[in-house]
Amino acid sequence: MADSTETSESLMKKEPELSAQDPIVSRSTSGIMLLCALLLTASLVWALWDETFGQRPWRNIQQEFVSRYTRYLKSIKPQAGKSEAEVKESAEYQTLDAEAKAALEEVKPESAEIDRKVAQIQKQLDAVTDPFQNQRGRLTVINYNVEISKDSAKEKYRRQAEEKRQEIVEVELPAPDGSDKIITQKMNYEQLERFYNDLREEKARLLGRKAELLKSPTELATTRDDYLRHNLIGLGPGQIDGLIRKMDSFDYSILGHQISASESDIVDRCEVCHVGIREPLNIRPADLAPDGPGKKPDSLARAFVSHPNRELLQIHNPDRFGCSGCHWGNGRATTSDVKGHGRHKYWLWPLFERENIEAGCQQCHAKDRVTQGAETLNLGRDLFYERGCVGCHRYEGFDRETDTLSGTRQNTTQLEDQVIGNDRQIRQDTEAANQAGDDAEAQRLLAHAESLRVSNSLLAARIDQLNLQAKYLMQDQKKIGPNLKDIRLKLRKEWVPVWLKDPQGFRPGTKMPTFWRFGVDRDGDDQIKAISAYLWQESFSSKVPDQARGDAAHGKELFETRGCLGCHGIGDGDSQIGGSFAANLQRVGEKSNFEYIVRWIHNPRERWAPYCPKEKRDLTPEDYSKNNKPYVFDTELNSRCPNDGAELQVQNMTVMPNFRLSDRDARDIASYLFSLSSPPAYPDASFMDDPNLKEKGHGLIKQYGCASCHEIKGFEEEQRIGKELTVEGATPIERLDFALLTHDAEKGHDPLKLHGDHSEKPWYNHKGFFEHKLAEPAIYDQGKEKDPKDRLRMPKPYLTPEWRNALTTFLLGSVGTEGSNVPPSLFYNPQDQRRQDVQNGWWVIKKYNCMGCHEIQVGQRSVLMGVPFYQTPEGKDLLPPILTSEGARVDPNWLLRFLNDPSLSDQRRPGIATTTEPRPGNVAAASASQSENTRQNESTTASTTASAGTSGNGRLKPQPGLDQNGVRVYLKARMPTFSFSPNELQTLVRFFMAMSGQQEPYIKEPLQPLTEQEKLVARQMFTSGTPCLKCHITGDPTHDAQAIAPNFLLSGERLKRDWTFRWLLDPAQIDPGTAMPSGLFRKEGDRWVINLPNPPASANEYKSDHADLLVRYMLLLTPEEQRRLLATSPVQPAASTSSQTEGRLRQKSSGNLAKRIHKTKRAPTVARTVGRVSKRAPGM
Repeated sequence: MADSTETSESLMKKEPELSAQDPIVSRSTSGIMLLCALLLTASLVWALWDETFGQRPWRNIQQEFVSRYTRYLKSIKPQAGKSEAEVKESAEYQTLDAEAKAALEEVKPESAEIDRKVAQIQKQLDAVTDPFQNQRGRLTVINYNVEISKDSAKEKYRRQAEEKRQEIVEVELPAPDGSDKIITQKMNYEQLERFYNDLREEKARLLGRKAELLKSPTELATTRDDYLRHNLIGLGPGQIDGLIRKMDSFDYSILGHQISASESDIVDRCEVCHVGIREPLNIRPADLAPDGPGKKPDSLARAFVSHPNRELLQIHNPDRFGCSGCHWGNGRATTSDVKGHGRHKYWLWPLFERENIEAGCQQCHAKDRVTQGAETLNLGRDLFYERGCVGCHRYEGFDRETDTLSGTRQNTTQLEDQVIGNDRQIRQDTEAANQAGDDAEAQRLLAHAESLRVSNSLLAARIDQLNLQAKYLMQDQKKIGPNLKDIRLKLRKEWVPVWLKDPQGFRPGTKMPTFWRFGVDRDGDDQIKAISAYLWQESFSSKVPDQARGDAAHGKELFETRGCLGCHGIGDGDSQIGGSFAANLQRVGEKSNFEYIVRWIHNPRERWAPYCPKEKRDLTPEDYSKNNKPYVFDTELNSRCPNDGAELQVQNMTVMPNFRLSDRDARDIASYLFSLSSPPAYPDASFMDDPNLKEKGHGLIKQYGCASCHEIKGFEEEQRIGKELTVEGATPIERLDFALLTHDAEKGHDPLKLHGDHSEKPWYNHKGFFEHKLAEPAIYDQGKEKDPKDRLRMPKPYLTPEWRNALTTFLLGSVGTEGSNVPPSLFYNPQDQRRQDVQNGWWVIKKYNCMGCHEIQVGQRSVLMGVPFYQTPEGKDLLPPILTSEGARVDPNWLLRFLNDPSLSDQRRPGIATTTEPRPGNVAAASASQSENTRQNESTTASTTASAGTSGNGRLKPQPGLDQNGVRVYLKARMPTFSFSPNELQTLVRFFMAMSGQQEPYIKEPLQPLTEQEKLVARQMFTSGTPCLKCHITGDPTHDAQAIAPNFLLSGERLKRDWTFRWLLDPAQIDPGTAMPSGLFRKEGDRWVINLPNPPASANEYKSDHADLLVRYMLLLTPEEQRRLLATSPVQPAASTSSQTEGRLRQKSSGNLAKRIHKTKRAPTVARTVGRVSKRAPGM
């Protein structure tokens, strides 16, 4: 059934009919459109601004740099022109310029003629080149066809090639006379080729001739220009113009200043803002001040400065290391200085503060003992060792002897166990062989037993070597503090608790830290009593024999001149003089036993009793007597334990050397020290004899780690109590316990006011933690309720603000590989032996404070240089020698012997002083020393071996050497005997060799013997105007009493030939300020001749090198020749160089100054001539 249409429609509800409205027609949308357009436009403007400036804030900074730097360059350009003009007006430049111009004028006509001929030839070449090359090209094509064709075709192309060779070509050539006339010539290929090659050959010949002509003028012009460049201070006008042009085309893109080192994954953009870092000018903040050069600088001016140390940039090329590798910070961030400097709590490597900038050196140079140019870091390393930090805290590299000794003993134990095991196996194999069922099995077992016996012999050899190494390592091992086993022998009983309570109160600046805070540690007095009791009761109870008082006035002279002040200080407060490496001795008389101090001064290495590390105790005379051995122990023949054969500790573990003083001198110095103060009345200390306190003291000594710095009975093998600090700088900040001061540190509230009252800078970082820990170690216990034994144990050291900053710098840089922000491949790990020898040597140099007396580095001042005596005119001549070129100066074999025995007491050469004949030098002193030694030898029958011990009675034993210097006997300062082990001797020799760039092994160059004629010439040069004999020791007692230079007889075995040659030419270049005169020789052709107005006739006739002859004469000098030399010309009193000779040398050499400067690199600077005689001893 069909649906009804009407019904469907009735069921549907119709919508009301409305008129359709178009939104565009019905109402206006212009407001919305305008708003949208404005928003889009604003967004576009913002996007463009953000793209150009918002994301590139450095553009404004760079524009400011370009503006200021250009202004600065323009301001200094006139002055640069004046500087260049001044150099060009100098006599030397005028001479060089005149020579260059004269040489050029001399060859100018011939050179011009060559230029004319070359120009004409070139015109002909230009005309003939195209025709020749066209014909040659066509022939090449035909010849190719000949090569690839066959049979008749090949003959066809050969005919074509011949026809092409005979083809006539017309060439239009310029006339040979140089006129504009054109000549047409007809030539076949052969003629064309010959003509072309002839022209080229002629051109080459002419140009070669021109180069030969211009060689001399060019060299002179180069010398002139080099003189200008070397003497021009700063940049010249042309160079400044180049920098201005560079600013005009400055690259403002980030890529133009980005450093990208792909091999080490370093991307660094620091130079985007620090634009002036690598500029050739030395830019200071005031130079780029906003108001003009010389005005007050702003923060941008400080950011635009050049790098303060260009030498470091040459070594650490930023293109390889970047900037943040050394300075830390976020080198990739450029949107703000806060981000770029890494001042974000989640960034691990924030920029180092200015005062700690050298911490970056430590992360790569962690294996160095001395890093050149990092003075703050080097000071931090020194303090870490010298102030006792290394006693409680292990730091990799600072325990070289201890770690090596521990490894040696461990290896020895393992090998001994292996020997025991082999012996047991040998017995088992032998027994099994006796019971074997057949001969083959028995032979196998016996063969195995035999092989084990051989193995044991080899193991025994290795054990012997390890024992020897252990002996040397124990000789090298030193303690920071004194040996407290001698406390009864050395100290006043009542003084000990006073010292423990407040070390700084008795001796301000001492290394001994303060352990007790009596406002907090209520039991501090009881602990001090207990520790004092243990130390007193566990020390040697013998008595040092009495010593008579000596001459305090003479002792004062010895103390101030022998070298004691190189390490020790004397005086209080501002009146203190001397060094700080060792204790100030102003109040030593208030605490010490006079007899013990005499013994100590006489030989500080002399030990009261030897210590056996195997038995872990000090040996007694009974240990020796029961083994039928004398109670003698030393470092040479008597270093083994009489009970078990183990190597003994036979020396006091102190770095103080033996000055080889006589008994009388030791008593005089001790008397002087005791005259400086008188013992006060100390409180009663009878409690130190209480045995109950002793047991408590044992636990406290263990708790506080006293044995880390001191040798204490019962604690010889005690381990450190502090944490290892090798990578302390890499410790996460969350693991540094700021305790209750965390919020104060974050807000910048500093309870110690380390940086002033107005400094409210947050210190919740590694720097803040280290600084506060060093300044007040107990600060992180503030407000905590702790049991006394749980409190922080670190004592309070004496540290100046400079020292605290140096130690902080050292710790900040101690990050290891895991905390470094550069890959390990960039760490300084030298593979060449020379650099390793230098660093190994620095450990020994620093250990014994060699720099207290000697200048080791160029420009480094020794402590003795600041002592009043050595600042007087006579004292300056008596300073110890400079060692900056020691490795180049002396034979390493001789140096090894000298370091082992500085008195050279084993010398047996005629003319050189020995143990039976006083050295020429200070004869009176030598005689006194000899007679004193004679009395000493008569008064004792003890072993003469160095450091030998007797029955423990403390008698003064014979010294290991002579009571004088071995080379410079005229010096009052004494080179002491350090008792170096063979390890340290080799290390020092290799150090000096490496510092001077010398090769190992050293092979001594043979010297050509002197003829009689050469001896005559050299002898006359010695005595005809040169002042050699006026300063050097000669053997004449009257003269040598005032001598200030060594005896020439030592030169042959001591000095190197090449160094001696350079020394004669220009000693001031090697040792600035030396009394050795310069200008003794002048350059004449390819040889050096004596620089005298009237040289000896024999010298004029001698056609070889005069300087080399004098070197050979000195190195081959014999006592007989020296006596003949002195007989030829009796010498005048030493150090009285004639002003007439001095003037002659100056006048003779000054006229040749410019020539010698530019013709040779070895020429002496005559401005530093004989006039320096009064400044310092020659020191050859």
